[in-house]
Amino acid sequence: MAHSKQQGRARNQRTGKRRLPSNRRKPNYLLLFCIFALVAAVAGSLTYVFTTPRLNVAKVDIKGVRLADLKAVDKAASRAIGHNILLLRTSPILGEVGRLSEIRLVKMGRRFPNRIWLRVWERKADAVLASSGGNYLVQSDGLVFHKVSAVPKNIALVEVTGNERLRIGKTPRSASIRCALEVLKIARRQGIKLGKISVDHQGDMCLNMGGDFCVKLGQPDDIALKMSLLRNTLAHRPSIVREGTYIDLSCPSAPVWKRKVASLTAS
Repeated sequence: MAHSKQQGRARNQRTGKRRLPSNRRKPNYLLLFCIFALVAAVAGSLTYVFTTPRLNVAKVDIKGVRLADLKAVDKAASRAIGHNILLLRTSPILGEVGRLSEIRLVKMGRRFPNRIWLRVWERKADAVLASSGGNYLVQSDGLVFHKVSAVPKNIALVEVTGNERLRIGKTPRSASIRCALEVLKIARRQGIKLGKISVDHQGDMCLNMGGDFCVKLGQPDDIALKMSLLRNTLAHRPSIVREGTYIDLSCPSAPVWKRKVASLTAS
């Protein structure tokens, strides 16, 4: 057997021909054609999708803007007009709108074939800071975010004597303002409704609960204790708001209150 194999190899070497293996697979031309057609179809579809004017953004729907400058929001959103809806980068627009001081959160989305929606959530005002430069909406953390011409209803007014210039997008440096906002947060947790907080040039605080009844807190120390005394007083004698002129809690160990003087009429 080995001798016959050697003779076969010798004959192949003399003839110069290479023996082809009998099990060699032939190319599958149908499969190759299908792959080529699929690639061509995908390439054509992508080219159409990325170049057709039908997918160019034609309109941006904006919702949620009440305090922020609508023109500024619209200007930022209009940068999407004319761009392919699939290739549009939303991060620059979101960043520009999100830098507005009134905006807390902003989102964008696509409405095929050619519309974009933009939704903003604005900051919530916890108080209005009154200064010589005007009235400003402020969060409980002290962030000033919008200037108003009039004090909105159902929002506490904070008046602090001083010359600090309030700046939109910044937090006031005044310790009196921070203390007033802390009082407001405690009052909200305890269910005490305040209409106004005043702080004079000496730092003494006075709270107005609506009408002509006020609460004198004095210096901004033991604030939590003083507010707790106020809550307990209102719980045990809620009529004090109608009967009294003020309650003085500047000394927590000796709170006092003054009854309204009944007006005398001639008989």
